[in-house]
Amino acid sequence: MSHLLALLLASAIDGEGALRHASALAALGPHPWGSPRNQAAAQYVAAELRQAGLAAVELQGFESHGVRGTNVVATLRGPSDEIVVVCAHHDTAPESPGAYDDGGGVGVLVEVARVVAGQPLRARTFAFASFDGEEADAGGRGTTVGSRAWIERLGIGARRIVAVLAIEMSGWSGGTPLAHPIAYADPRRKGATVVSPAWLVDAALAGSREAGSPLGVGDPWLSWVYQPAVRVFRVRQHGDDLSFLQAGHPALMLSDSSFSAYYPHYHHASDTADKLDAAALERMGTAVLGAARALDRAPRGGAGETRWFAAFGEIVGPVALLAAGAASVLPGLRAGFATGGPGLAARLLQAALFGVLLWRHTVAALFVFLLPNVLPPLRRARWVTLASLAPLCSLVALGAAAWWRGAVEGVWLAPWEMAVGLGALVLAFLRPPGGRTARRKRSRR
Repeated sequence: MSHLLALLLASAIDGEGALRHASALAALGPHPWGSPRNQAAAQYVAAELRQAGLAAVELQGFESHGVRGTNVVATLRGPSDEIVVVCAHHDTAPESPGAYDDGGGVGVLVEVARVVAGQPLRARTFAFASFDGEEADAGGRGTTVGSRAWIERLGIGARRIVAVLAIEMSGWSGGTPLAHPIAYADPRRKGATVVSPAWLVDAALAGSREAGSPLGVGDPWLSWVYQPAVRVFRVRQHGDDLSFLQAGHPALMLSDSSFSAYYPHYHHASDTADKLDAAALERMGTAVLGAARALDRAPRGGAGETRWFAAFGEIVGPVALLAAGAASVLPGLRAGFATGGPGLAARLLQAALFGVLLWRHTVAALFVFLLPNVLPPLRRARWVTLASLAPLCSLVALGAAAWWRGAVEGVWLAPWEMAVGLGALVLAFLRPPGGRTARRKRSRR
């Protein structure tokens, strides 16, 4: 009986263990990239990964912007040389001890590594990495420099990366385990963005549910607004998923912080270990473990698909989204053909403008225009207008609130795309006079 209990404990995330690691790192005080304290943090993480049962642990030095840093990478070989990467970062913002951001993520990383190392049935190789220099941009010296250095170090071997789970802020009792598929600039295509691909998000959600700690998407209460919002607004925050996505590798950030429950001590000197909760770290660790196990067996997918939407725990793909968008203009076109003349011309133009936005910004366009496309042609009333504008208003309100918090620095849409959107919205509510119906009424008189 005691042997069975030991096996069960070994296969489960230990929240107290994760809290111990986060507390030890926070006890160093602020340890930004390049500082002696941060070197001590790297040494601590390496020692704890070895203690967790991983023999192949490397301290990998790198230099960027004249500053030296150290990544900690532990490799757990599997039957395949394809790599599932689970990562966090051990450096902090210059003024913060970083218990929640960033020690909580490292604590979860070590615990997940311990459990995976104790279970030999794996299909793929795992890399557990604690990166340095994730907070480098806090000093204006680049972004996620440690993970970028590791990708560069892999060279052609980076092609073996199947998926990346980047663990960020973790361990707050008020938080909820969440996947954060944030849009980032695509350096390979001007004006384009990269987002976590649908297959990766789907696998992570399914795996976390199976593990008993289901991940939400973006926010526990505002998920449906969050998803178009992070595709419209340039969010300042990021994790090491940024490096991998911009290099063409599927990656997803995981955290238990959200817009509606945002950790109040983020990047402050008050981010100390007494703010952390072992039960919250256990929830987060269980979700990450479930996602990692799912990715170990998931079919390999690409990194480029951005047209997807998560609803009720499922992923709606591009075909369904584009079909829904096309269907949404049918009531307006039907009304346009009924009136003819200017009414038909206005509806055809509105459908064309909407089609451009639907193709370029599928999720945001469908979120904003679905109700305006469908409801006004069916019924003209004030409440219909207000209801149709509710999605747009909620999106703008969320973006404005995020901007006020300093979390947003602009929008992804080009000026001409915003002009197209405004034109399509005005035409959706426009009721031009005249046309065949009006002429028939006049002839009857």
